[in-house]
Amino acid sequence: MPVRDLTTEDFLAYKTVSAGAFSGFFDPSAPGAPQGFSPAETALGIDAATLPGGLEGVIAAGARIRHDRLALGGGTARCGGIAGLAVHPAHRGDGLFGTLLTEVLARCRDERMALSMLYPSNPAIYRRFGYQVVARGQSLIVPLVDLQRIPAVPGRRLVPVTAETMPRLRELYHRLSAGDNAMLRREGPLFPEELPGGGWSALLLVDEDGADRGYVSWTRRADAADGVGLEVHELFGRSREDRLALLRSLGSWSTVTELIRLRLRTEDPVLDVLPGGGARPDPRPVPLVMMRVIDTAATLRARRAPAGLAGAVRLVVEDATVPAGTCAAAGTFLVTAAEGALTAVPAAGNRAERGSGAEPEAGAAEASLGTARLDIHAASLLLVGGRTLADARRLGLSAEADPAAEGFLDTLLAGPRPSVLDAF
Repeated sequence: MPVRDLTTEDFLAYKTVSAGAFSGFFDPSAPGAPQGFSPAETALGIDAATLPGGLEGVIAAGARIRHDRLALGGGTARCGGIAGLAVHPAHRGDGLFGTLLTEVLARCRDERMALSMLYPSNPAIYRRFGYQVVARGQSLIVPLVDLQRIPAVPGRRLVPVTAETMPRLRELYHRLSAGDNAMLRREGPLFPEELPGGGWSALLLVDEDGADRGYVSWTRRADAADGVGLEVHELFGRSREDRLALLRSLGSWSTVTELIRLRLRTEDPVLDVLPGGGARPDPRPVPLVMMRVIDTAATLRARRAPAGLAGAVRLVVEDATVPAGTCAAAGTFLVTAAEGALTAVPAAGNRAERGSGAEPEAGAAEASLGTARLDIHAASLLLVGGRTLADARRLGLSAEADPAAEGFLDTLLAGPRPSVLDAF
């Protein structure tokens, strides 16, 4: 069952399979319906005609790899976002899922992606291939009566987001999410420059000097059965006062609705200024985000070392979830931090899987280094940031280290827990 690149000629057959699995139907004549794969995607599939009893012109299994970048430890890393992975109902149970996903991971390696990300409906099947849950979507139902009590913030005013002011919002997003872990950088062509459609609206918050301080974006919901009249997608502010001013602006919607749904980052600073005790968890299912290390050295090199951290550790990553050579995650790596710089290279004599783009380190006095040993699930959890080796062990993952090595890695990988506000 050979896996091949899909082309524009395969697009309708692929969308028929993927839409049937996820949304039910794809109408290519509908306004705005895509007519082909994005130039920032790699599409892979298996022809049904290569399988027993398969028909010509049918895609038995297919998936798309998005070429994204995400924020990571103060830097950025390339990430393969896996979307629309589906198997035709006529060919389920024949092992196509594993064959296709293994080739997807190998292609991520070949295209120099450090990490892979996906949103699972069934986490267990992806975990078998090394993916680990790293984040959960968070939303609160907030009564607007709570927000009406917020006093006015002096020196702040609101500006509509239009085609002219949208670049300012994008710049704010880049600046205010740069210190997070796993937030997509939202770059073209996957993220177009124009205003989002579908009723999306937003306001910029500016100070007395005209400097941008934050923004809030939302979609109005008419006749919502659950009483939630406003979906608030994002609320970002430079300071507590900015976030209070933006929350106060949402209180003005109380004339048309009583409740809003406020989407949050993990440990969102908005939680520290949200007034009142009326907010409650969103009752809808919690979306999961899974990630997997594709290239250990590249993932580490994408980060910046914390100021004042100096030292080195031998990091051993074990990966028995995919055939050897599929990824560049497994192996032994020499990780060094000094003066804010971070290096990660295969250790001398290491048989690290190909793809890291680094040559083996030779001649270092490696016998004196502390050692940490992680399985692929612990590595995928920890290298995205915001967790300690002890956290990984609490989850039943394999994460063992000498005391000095554990302290080094915990410091190196510290930071906010991963947040993802985009879905695909």
